Amino acid sequence: MSSTLISALGSLTNSNISMVMLLVKATLILLVAIGITLSMQRASAGARHLVWLVTVAALLLVPALTAWGPIPLRMLPAETTSVLADAPASPVTLSPSAGDSRIKDADIATPNATNSAGVPRTSIGRPAVFSMMGGISLLLLIWAAVLVAIAGSLAYAALVVRRIVNRARPLDTEDWLTPLWEVSDRLALDEPPRLLRSEDAKMPFACGLFQPTIVLPAECDGWSLDRRRAVLLHELAHVRRHDLVGHTMGRLACAVYWFHPLVWTAAKQLRSESERACDDLALSCGARATDYAEHLLDIVTSVRRDATPSVALAMARRKEFEGRMLAILDPELRHSSRQSAALIGSLALISIVVGAAAPARRAHEATPVGVGSPQAQQGPNPVEKEYPDSREIIGGSKTHTNMQTVTTQNQQTATNVSERTVQSISDNLSTAVSSAISSGVAVASVATSNALRDLLTKRDTQKAGKDSDERPTLLARFLANDPDSKLRRIAAWGLSDYADRQVAAEALATALRRDSDPSVREMAAWALADANRSSTAVDALIAALRGDANLRVREISAWSLGNVGGRSPAVADALGAALSDANVGIRKRAAWALGNADLRQAPPALIALLRDRDPEIRELAAWALYQIEDPASIPALDAALRSEPDKSLQIAYIKALAAVGEKSVDALKGLLESKDPEIKSIALRALAGGHATGPWPWPWPEPRPFPD
Repeated sequence: MSSTLISALGSLTNSNISMVMLLVKATLILLVAIGITLSMQRASAGARHLVWLVTVAALLLVPALTAWGPIPLRMLPAETTSVLADAPASPVTLSPSAGDSRIKDADIATPNATNSAGVPRTSIGRPAVFSMMGGISLLLLIWAAVLVAIAGSLAYAALVVRRIVNRARPLDTEDWLTPLWEVSDRLALDEPPRLLRSEDAKMPFACGLFQPTIVLPAECDGWSLDRRRAVLLHELAHVRRHDLVGHTMGRLACAVYWFHPLVWTAAKQLRSESERACDDLALSCGARATDYAEHLLDIVTSVRRDATPSVALAMARRKEFEGRMLAILDPELRHSSRQSAALIGSLALISIVVGAAAPARRAHEATPVGVGSPQAQQGPNPVEKEYPDSREIIGGSKTHTNMQTVTTQNQQTATNVSERTVQSISDNLSTAVSSAISSGVAVASVATSNALRDLLTKRDTQKAGKDSDERPTLLARFLANDPDSKLRRIAAWGLSDYADRQVAAEALATALRRDSDPSVREMAAWALADANRSSTAVDALIAALRGDANLRVREISAWSLGNVGGRSPAVADALGAALSDANVGIRKRAAWALGNADLRQAPPALIALLRDRDPEIRELAAWALYQIEDPASIPALDAALRSEPDKSLQIAYIKALAAVGEKSVDALKGLLESKDPEIKSIALRALAGGHATGPWPWPWPEPRPFPD
């Protein structure tokens, strides 16, 4: 009986240690993440979001790592075993007597009585270990009940989202499809998500893990084109970054660790940083910070009660809106989405090592106990004696004294073991974790090398497979011979993925020169933008820019030359000549293409655009000169700065001057006396460094044409 109780106590102790270690690991990972993000306050929101994403993923993996892949840490004291020498055992005989029945009755009735093995009993005669197990079972039951409740609320929210989506109607008109395709192209999405309008929605939100969907409120009918672009930029940024996956992981972590306040903090920070990262991505794709902030403010203030389900990603919430506004309008914050691979890799490695670490006993040899040892001199272990001698029961006082002695010895032994365990854990935790992390780093280094080698091998294999792909040949044949113009347009669209191959480039160039349908020529011109400086593509695009009868084909050709041309003098000449075109759209795309063509000298016609009557063209010209960094543009930029009444364009000219470097000092130092504090601040930053004025959103004048 005593051995069974001791085994139960051991199992119960091991379970308690495992649960405590699980909480310690989760808390340690969360504290490390908090420390890292506090040191990254001036970093991009995308970097901080990735830290919290790795943290939440590690929390969900900690139980599995602990159970399936433990890294033994020699923290617990050694488990000693004793080998008893052969000793004569005194026989124990029990005879039924009145004293026997009386002691049994007293044993049951006394709440704090102990049995013959020295194990305390409860009021109903059960050992205390079962009461302890009952308490733990109650705690597990409470944890499971709350987990089920949270999971049920998430399931209900998912059903609400599904009902909203099913009752919504698609937005498939031209005034919505054009900005949707444009934003999808800017964010490099292969396919645009579903766009729906719902009477049940009050705030724009993104939903759908497997089928991304954007749901807009009924008020979207009255939105301007700029507001539609701003909303789509933010919501499609969630789709582009796969934030719905991270949001779902955060909700699951809160359900599992509902009792841990730091886990709720991590989930909140994960969502907040994802929103700011989407704002940064929208700004980097060309949205003006002031206009974007104004659209967000109008949308938030127009909604009094946001009933967006918790499983969806609403565009804005009142509680977190103030911080987002400050981040959007702060020019000193980094809005770049580039992440630190070393930082995130270190956090992931630490999380894996900490999650997999498990306490283990130290190796120790068993200590034999002989006849002459002190243990042997004390006689057999009293706990092993299940029943006392009947004569000892009659004696009464002697038996009671012996049982008290046994109980006191057991309690003292347990206390000593607990003290040794705690001291051992405290002394060895730091050394064990450091050793485990060092081992993990070595393993990770080898794994990284192997993964890189496998990646290079896989890339070569994929390249060989791509070269043997017959699809570009079939599409090229279809583009050249099919009588249906819609099907030829689809074939040209499909060839964009193979435009760097000669067969595709030649087929697209031929279609651009000879196809009778302008929509097919437009799609061919767009597909040639991916031809990777192919001379066949460049010659066809230059010819189309100069002589195609369709205005739209010429505009697309100018845009494509900015992507494919490089530093070719022929490309610079063709785009420079297009800057004098009577059509505003061609001039805009030509100016953008020159800024994207990696030139070192600005064409005189581009500098002359600083005097154009269209303010958007003047801003595109300033952006292109900012990219080219040609000192020859300094006098024209200085003159345009002095005569420009638009403050936003003045800032654009200052940025272009700052990019040139030290040769623009004379043009900038006079601005330090400006009465406008913003102009003075930007001029000072410009003098402090070439790009100290901050990033310039990349304009994107041409949406990706999707086949009908």
